[in-house]
Amino acid sequence: MTRSLFLKTAAALVLAGAAVFGVLNFVQPSRYVVLSIVAIVFVTLVYFIAVLRGRWRDMALLCATLTLGFGLIEVVSLHLGGFATTYKDRGSWARVGELGWRPARPGPIHEKKIAANGDVVYDVINTIDDNLTRKVESAADGPTVAFFGDSITFGAGLNDNETLPQAFADLTDRRFRVLNLAVTAYGPQQFLRALEIGEHDGLLKKDPRLFIMLTAPWHAGRTSCKERNQWYAPRYVFEDGKPVYRGSCSEAASGLFGAARALLRSTEMFHYFFESREPPIEEADVDLYVAIFARAGELARQKYGADTLIMYLPDNVSSERYRLGPAYGNDRIMEKLRAAGLHVAEVQPIDPAAYPGQPLFIPGDGHPTGLTDRIWAGQIRDIVLKDFAPAWR
Repeated sequence: MTRSLFLKTAAALVLAGAAVFGVLNFVQPSRYVVLSIVAIVFVTLVYFIAVLRGRWRDMALLCATLTLGFGLIEVVSLHLGGFATTYKDRGSWARVGELGWRPARPGPIHEKKIAANGDVVYDVINTIDDNLTRKVESAADGPTVAFFGDSITFGAGLNDNETLPQAFADLTDRRFRVLNLAVTAYGPQQFLRALEIGEHDGLLKKDPRLFIMLTAPWHAGRTSCKERNQWYAPRYVFEDGKPVYRGSCSEAASGLFGAARALLRSTEMFHYFFESREPPIEEADVDLYVAIFARAGELARQKYGADTLIMYLPDNVSSERYRLGPAYGNDRIMEKLRAAGLHVAEVQPIDPAAYPGQPLFIPGDGHPTGLTDRIWAGQIRDIVLKDFAPAWR
């Protein structure tokens, strides 16, 4: 390879790298990131085919052919999948600290979800406060009630006045200081890690009384790092019978193989063809899930003097998503959580017939509507006023 050709090749690689950096930071929505990177790689390889000779050219031709095939499968998967696309303001979310992705700046964040046929599933504003948490209108002082959790509690697809924490604040006449510390795609592991590192101490050290988390047994897929959206989430492993933090889920599959695995799991191809074949949730995963909650509840008492209320949303644990024995039904899982010293209440089912013409879950999305959040908030209010609030006076 001549010096001139070497410089041209190096320049092409630098430009391709810059283009990939731009894609990672500016392409919205994120589902097009992989396809955009594939296009950059393909164009770069075509350039190499034009300027290289001999075995290098043959190698570039082979790689370009494979890349083109990969890209075509990705385009077909994108078309066949018919999945909705979510748009968020550019730069509004980022990987922050040890917990994973979360809102990266305060202020309003516009979020819009479009179905494959072009229909608007939802079009909402998420207001993020100066502490990078979802806004809740509640008492400025008084007993602090902090909600942890995932997109259900965060309020995905809902405006600020419809979220579960806001509904709870409204139904208790805003007598409590209510915090929404939930974030989309979070799980029990972020709850525990946030307490361990004092992520929200500036908020939680002010008269903390109760930490609440709505959870379901499928969260065990997150605490075990089996779900594809947990790449940057905290990873816990059992050591001497206790959950111990060991970096992020990505660190369990580092190196070239880990990077390739992360890329594959981010593709529409994986989503369409393989996601239903993800490893099922097993008994060991549920044991870790329970242990993480147990440690979080223990830390809540020791460090903050606060109780922990687990609102348990039952799931069909006999489905293909799980591989559990009879000792791991919903009732037994709740018993395990209670045995760990946690206050556990089952989320009561809602009869759709009682609310004709009012959807309980967002059509085309699946997250709870504001109506469902208000009903669930009523259940939480009754528990809090009966079992916790009398001791706060």
